[in-house]
Amino acid sequence: MKLVHFLLGDQFHFGMVTDGNEYIDLDTACRDYFGVNPVKGADPSRFRDMRAFFTGGTDSVALTRKILEYIDRRRKMGWTPRAATGARFLFKPEEGIKLLAPIVNGAKIYCLASNSKSHLAEQGKPMPTRPTFFTRYFNSLVGPSEPLVLHSAGTFPDVELELAAVIGKSGKHIAKAQAMEHIAGYTIVFDMGYRDLQYPADGSIDWVMGKGFDATMAVGPWVVPKEEVGEPYPLKMELKVGGQVRQAGDSDDYVFRLPEILAHISQGITLEPGDVISLGSLGGTPGFEFGKESRKLKTGDTIEGTIDRLGRLTVPVKAEVAPRPAGSETPPPP
Repeated sequence: MKLVHFLLGDQFHFGMVTDGNEYIDLDTACRDYFGVNPVKGADPSRFRDMRAFFTGGTDSVALTRKILEYIDRRRKMGWTPRAATGARFLFKPEEGIKLLAPIVNGAKIYCLASNSKSHLAEQGKPMPTRPTFFTRYFNSLVGPSEPLVLHSAGTFPDVELELAAVIGKSGKHIAKAQAMEHIAGYTIVFDMGYRDLQYPADGSIDWVMGKGFDATMAVGPWVVPKEEVGEPYPLKMELKVGGQVRQAGDSDDYVFRLPEILAHISQGITLEPGDVISLGSLGGTPGFEFGKESRKLKTGDTIEGTIDRLGRLTVPVKAEVAPRPAGSETPPPP
């Protein structure tokens, strides 16, 4: 099950991608399903977006499977799936679908720093005793249909592949033993940043300038529910830039696992459905292990990351288009 946000024209949809590479608007399909299969007390609007889906927990996954079975039965009868209201809920890629990041606007995004044994080793750092985080904001996100953007303010852009977990159940002071009950699913992340801005010459660390620029974190192409992923350790992970392998390993390399991470961060922060926790980079990042000019990201590069049971995320890299100086706009015709 591959849960997605997508645009068709200017219309937002929440849904899923089928094995046949079709896109289902789950909100509309759910209304149609309950129209034909009424259930007392059922909420036909429960699939408005990713957050609403996650809030429903395992019931959302079970209902989606029933909807898929319903669609399959109707198709075998020669029926083209359309909602009882006449609205469509099944679309094909060639109709112009644009995949968005499968993240709800307003979600909190936490990224683990130095959380893999291989990444710590290449930096010469000791094993940490507690998880360390930085945060990302919605401005830095792009989806699978959008490029990562190079900004002229930085001179050493690089990228890291990360496994990310999506929160499905609210909680604070979460115990390790119950932590996985709060996980809804998993997705793929490209964490792009600027080493020269993150580690300026004065010896300080600047996470905002190093990791917070617009369009520098790709997420997607979908979220896979935890029920279909199973145990997230180990999952094989590989990052390629321009066809060249930059990182290869698996999630077993992570120092802190989700139970420890959720227990730590929820001591003072309420985690909410749709929040994202990116578990950090493996070793092999060009800024540390390689450190060569040829390893810097450049306009025209294609970044490809794969994680077992989640699939593949592929995005291009382009340069930022500088805004026109104030007052340089073309005057209107007389």
